[in-house]
Amino acid sequence: MEASKDVERVLKSNDWLIAMPRIFQVLKDQMEDAWSFPELKLKKKNATDSNKAYPEPVSLADGYRFRRMTNRPTETLGEYGLGGITRKCGLIRSAFRPSDDATIFPYLIPANAHLSSQLLRLHEHIQQYLETNPGDNMDALSKTAKELGESVRRAIYKHGVIQHSEYGRVFAYEVDCYGSHLIMDDANTPSLLSLPLMGFINKTDELYINTRRLLLSDRNPWYFNGTFASGIGGPHTGRNMIWPMSLLTQIQTSTSEEEVRWLIDVIKRMANHTGNLMCESFHADKPSTFTRPWFSWANGLAGDTILKVIEHFPHLG
Repeated sequence: MEASKDVERVLKSNDWLIAMPRIFQVLKDQMEDAWSFPELKLKKKNATDSNKAYPEPVSLADGYRFRRMTNRPTETLGEYGLGGITRKCGLIRSAFRPSDDATIFPYLIPANAHLSSQLLRLHEHIQQYLETNPGDNMDALSKTAKELGESVRRAIYKHGVIQHSEYGRVFAYEVDCYGSHLIMDDANTPSLLSLPLMGFINKTDELYINTRRLLLSDRNPWYFNGTFASGIGGPHTGRNMIWPMSLLTQIQTSTSEEEVRWLIDVIKRMANHTGNLMCESFHADKPSTFTRPWFSWANGLAGDTILKVIEHFPHLG
């Protein structure tokens, strides 16, 4: 809606109006204590099923669950498909990260931040629409979006911010609201590095600056410092594999022209090895080793990044 400015067309769509209450219900369901979901024992697979990788069917009445046969633990969920155990605290569960890898602690802070920002934007769009269409009954929808967006935001600052021994107050990547937290970041967005791009926090905010410094250091287990490049990768492609997506996000969240210049140079040199397009990931020491030579998500982000560089550093365009 923000890009097209076609707010009225969306808000008057019957499909959208039917979908929104269902979406809010899913969000509220995923805010509940993990142990509030029904106890479930999925049937044991027989020998003929053992090699089938498809997800096992589960009734919707048993809550969101996902379990399948795989040799990668990041592609299925434990506790009979329920996933990590969480305590109700105002955050919303995510079974999987944007990379498609399973979460360790299901309260994924970047996903909650993204959701909060979008719900508050939705509230603003509805309010603007109602200024010229006061008779339309959308006050309840607008109120729900605002209240949920604000409550998730409060929960992030209450449960998703931790005191780091070296970097001070920072955002955790995942938490469970039992007291456990995970310090890392993944290249895929939404990520902690991309928080300002969602409109969740200003990139000059001290809390974000602390977090960004941590993420771009060896305190982030998925930050790789190689002879060709340094940057964030993730479990999906593994050790020493940097994702151009993270470098593009780093450019957009930088306030340093020197950093932006260096990153643009890395991106250009990397693209020489992939046919001048953005790949999924490349080796920190050997850019000729890469995955998925044409990765549309990264290519789209590259175009957006070029426009942002022209806007903020026009002499670099």
